[in-house]
Amino acid sequence: MDAPKTRNRVEVTDRDGWRKEYGLQQAILHIGSDPRNDIVLEGGRGAGIEARHAQLIATSGSRSYRLVNLSQLPIQVDSGNRQLPPRGAMDVYDRDVVHIGEHTFRFVLSEGISNSISVSLQFSDRTLAVDSRLEGVITVKNLGTVPGAQFKLEIEGLTPEWYALGPGPILFPGAQKDVLLHVRHAQQPGIPAGPRPVTVRAVAPDAYPGESATATQAIHIAPFYKHAIRLTLADA
Repeated sequence: MDAPKTRNRVEVTDRDGWRKEYGLQQAILHIGSDPRNDIVLEGGRGAGIEARHAQLIATSGSRSYRLVNLSQLPIQVDSGNRQLPPRGAMDVYDRDVVHIGEHTFRFVLSEGISNSISVSLQFSDRTLAVDSRLEGVITVKNLGTVPGAQFKLEIEGLTPEWYALGPGPILFPGAQKDVLLHVRHAQQPGIPAGPRPVTVRAVAPDAYPGESATATQAIHIAPFYKHAIRLTLADA
């Protein structure tokens, strides 16, 4: 079986708009001002960077990365909505934004590929409120040579009560198609509130047996409260 691959990268910008893109092919990457790091943040491009500031560790399938804060300073995540304390660790997903000193990191982890299959996942928003739904677009592409390949899609991270998924496409070589994914809050206690990775897996078992490609995005599920009150009249 071919192992799924990803075209993962992180886009780094400084306080003045300088931008550089780094591929995330290694299992472990180090970030800091020391030239021996994999991602070097030069002091002249922004303050608040230690010599060995942070570490990125690829998770299984590279659907996310474990961000480890090696410094004595907090790291802001998602425009300051979350904070990673010194010596702490947390997972970052596709489209997450991390602020290390005066540098901004934007992670792009949304496309998974195998030898013959490409799949990506994009949501219109990242927060799933109780009374609304998220619109997602899954893009599937036939990278192989089999004409009329039938693709099948599977969703991981949510139970069927939470989503509606369009049918998998039939594609000729080089063709791609968007499939809609609708996610709604099922208002059930089975899936807890908070960040949750949602993964789409694309396969074409007849055309490309043993191959699969996956893409993941994390959404934030709003809490759902349901209380019942029972009044009992006491005897006079």
